[in-house]
Amino acid sequence: QLKLEDYKDRLKKGEALNQDQLEAVEKYDEVVHNLEFAKELQKTFSGLSQDLLKAQKKAQRRESLLKLEAEKKKLRTILQVQYVLQNFTQDHVQKDFKGGVNGAIYLPSKELDYLIRFAKLTCPERNENL
Repeated sequence: QLKLEDYKDRLKKGEALNQDQLEAVEKYDEVVHNLEFAKELQKTFSGLSQDLLKAQKKAQRRESLLKLEAEKKKLRTILQVQYVLQNFTQDHVQKDFKGGVNGAIYLPSKELDYLIRFAKLTCPERNENL
């Protein structure tokens, strides 16, 4: 653009320009228009790029929250199962299931023993002092 402005100034001063320089001066307005258009496009692309980055960050945060919620749900389920299994290690609970009383269904001793052994394998002992 600076070169074209120089040609334009030289032409106004009456200097002789060669054919290529004259054609360049004739296209000065077109070049300026194209440069302005390019600047606007650059601004638009820059804005779109920023919007895309924001959308990506938002999607990543949302994905992280979904993963965290899924992990919490798994942990809750594990803790609930552990709680139920730990109850099978208590004598009064075993008696209720052996007799099918106090809201417990009847479980044969063999099945109850399986549950008790499974509970001992999967539920670590808790130190109440901690």
